[in-house]
Amino acid sequence: MNSFRLGRLAPQPLDVAVYTSSVSHDVEMVEEVVKVNRAHVVMLAERGLIERRAAVLILKALRGVEPSKLMDVGLEDVHMNLERYVEEAVGSPAGWMHLAKSRNDQVAAAIRMKLRLKIIEAGLAAVELRRALLSQASRHASTLMPGYTHLQRAQPVTLAHHLLAHHDALARDVERLKGCYARVNLSPMGSAALAGSSLPIDRRRVAELLGFDGLVENTLDAVSSRDFALEAMADAALAMHSLSRLAEELVLWSTPEFGFLDLPDEYASTSSIMPQKKNPVVAEVARARAHRVVGDLTAALTMLSSLPLGYNLDLQEATPLLWDAFNTLTSTLKALSGLMASARFKAERMEEALSDGYSNATELANLLASKGLAFREAHGVVARLVRRMLERGRRLSEATLSDLASAASELGVKVELSEGELRQALSPRWAVEACLVEGGPRPEEVERMIAERLKGAEADEAFFSQLKERLREADERLEAAVKLVGLGVEVG
Repeated sequence: MNSFRLGRLAPQPLDVAVYTSSVSHDVEMVEEVVKVNRAHVVMLAERGLIERRAAVLILKALRGVEPSKLMDVGLEDVHMNLERYVEEAVGSPAGWMHLAKSRNDQVAAAIRMKLRLKIIEAGLAAVELRRALLSQASRHASTLMPGYTHLQRAQPVTLAHHLLAHHDALARDVERLKGCYARVNLSPMGSAALAGSSLPIDRRRVAELLGFDGLVENTLDAVSSRDFALEAMADAALAMHSLSRLAEELVLWSTPEFGFLDLPDEYASTSSIMPQKKNPVVAEVARARAHRVVGDLTAALTMLSSLPLGYNLDLQEATPLLWDAFNTLTSTLKALSGLMASARFKAERMEEALSDGYSNATELANLLASKGLAFREAHGVVARLVRRMLERGRRLSEATLSDLASAASELGVKVELSEGELRQALSPRWAVEACLVEGGPRPEEVERMIAERLKGAEADEAFFSQLKERLREADERLEAAVKLVGLGVEVG
């Protein structure tokens, strides 16, 4: 029974209590809720707002709380479960634990504390996938393959160039997570229900003990807002969007029709009836789970819109969606990281896909333009050549100077090329090597980009590791402060 209800409300039927309870997903942040209470009690004792003996008893009870002891759905949430747990341990002194504190600021703080850990975990997992992509790119800096538009062969590129595009999208996702962390890691503690407290509490001291970088200053905003969670979920959805594109290509490339990729056995499965099958199940699940995270974000955006300021219980319904989004993101990053690290790309098959020469049509048009034809005229000449070769069942790579001259004559223009120039323009290797543009597929340019991005991945790993270290140092500060509160205090 909710004992704190009895002064104002009648007891609540169990089925109603279960319906509104958040205990099942609060359990995810039990450790954070305990830390919030420890820091708050330390601050109250330091400010002389509660007797040190009461503080020591409470702090002693809070040490080593097990989540299994806080699962009574009849008590609505983990916060009331914890309060009862401490009351059963120390009796009436437990009543001081909630002085100048509400579940409203407490839950907002605990969510932010748990979320910052999940952001760090996702960031580090993303770095590992980036390294796997860069490692494969380094091995395939000169591996030719078709680039695609509309899923049709377009122009020659290298596998490394293609993988770098996936890497760079993921690197931007990490940048968003880094920016989001700064807005997540602000303390709402001391806001109480919405208006703070007339007692001389120290909000910044609690923030320091909990490893926050500052305050959500306006107390009403601090307890009302979940935009930090929505931002984080949007970042997770964007990251999963990037992963879904990678997963889709892994599925496509592993088909016999493409034949670009041999999936590691441990990331595939077979059929219960068709013994020849090797199904890309990990990539398929990753592709599907991207939509799940988008669903989490959409549901949260919808349920949190149009809420009036102040705490509303609608807010608690978004929390399990937040955990699901980040748990899904991190597990997907880890799964695809392992897959990419051990994937075997088929360089010969990729280059064979360029052998018909049609992907070099743009380079042939560029060559004609360099000889004085306006590009649109050059485009028209090559388009007619392509059509002529297709109608005759021949490859563009087999085109002769006579074929080209005949196509040009249909437009009333004349082209003058040597046999060597034509053969060069129809060579996929030459097309890649000749692309001197910054960020292009030329092996030397790709190797430069790989080296820079390895440094970037290393810097991002250091960034998230430093955040983790700062949180560890905050835990040490809290432990030291707890010990200072207990100095010279005797309890039974």
